[in-house]
Amino acid sequence: MADVPGWYTGFIAEVVAHLPRDIDEAKAMGWVQDPQGLEDALHALLTGDGAPTGTAAVQEISGAFKNDKTALGWTLVEDVTEPTTVSSDTIELQAIIEEGGPDLLGEEMVEYVEKITTPKLGQRHAEFLLDHPDQIPEEYQRLSLIFLGTVWRGPEGNHHVPCLSFYQGEWEITFGILEGGVETRDQMVVPKA
Repeated sequence: MADVPGWYTGFIAEVVAHLPRDIDEAKAMGWVQDPQGLEDALHALLTGDGAPTGTAAVQEISGAFKNDKTALGWTLVEDVTEPTTVSSDTIELQAIIEEGGPDLLGEEMVEYVEKITTPKLGQRHAEFLLDHPDQIPEEYQRLSLIFLGTVWRGPEGNHHVPCLSFYQGEWEITFGILEGGVETRDQMVVPKA
């Protein structure tokens, strides 16, 4: 192992001594779960390359699903991967069916979702937000966040979409059945226009 210069260990001690003590726990845990993002953010800040505003600003969404359903016999029907970054500043909610709209079930609901022209976010976006809960606005906790950009077909023939719900103090991912319809608290997560 190479020797670490004394000036560097002194610098590290000062950085640790001056870390903010009032950092939000969710934000701190977001950095713990994203060590590469933390390294990139610190590098940008300390080298003068520009400081990012959060983990979403330094990490692109890509790669394999963390909750890949193919092993369960599911088939991927649709999957939106753009935009490649999301954050609390770039997402908003939209009703899937406007108030007073039709109460749809079964294949009618699937066809309705297929016809939605609003840009959609998908499962990779949901998984990124699940890993970075500080990027989900607190007021969304009372809702079920639906990501219609990814649609799976289960072996039973139903269409499933990723959903984030706040339960017992933390976000969790589930896969809702489109044929079952939607409720008022089900809100589609979309990129801000």
